[in-house]
Amino acid sequence: MVFYNPKLYLRDYWVGPVFLGSVLAQIVMWWYLLVNIHPTVEQIFLHYNSVFGIDLIGNWWQIFYLPAGGLLILVINFLASWHFYGSDKFLARVLSLWTGLVNCLLVLAVYLIVGLNI
Repeated sequence: MVFYNPKLYLRDYWVGPVFLGSVLAQIVMWWYLLVNIHPTVEQIFLHYNSVFGIDLIGNWWQIFYLPAGGLLILVINFLASWHFYGSDKFLARVLSLWTGLVNCLLVLAVYLIVGLNI
């Protein structure tokens, strides 16, 4: 497995700022959930659908699946992007941009779900 030089990889305009933005989105999601969601024995809302309304409820800790999934996507996609950067810069940049988009949408989802539970 060959990886590109990390300094040059992160210096790319389409990779470095997106990676930083994704990490900041992760920090914001975890912080927002830790501040607003507290352990409780009651069920909380985990998913809202505009057609059916609330369609998933569960334990308080299950709401942390959203940022955990985003973190998993961040790690896997950026490792794959870093791996492909030397041979296919376009694919590497697309992977990093999709990771940033997914994390931005997860920030919105976390904000809305927490607002639904407060």
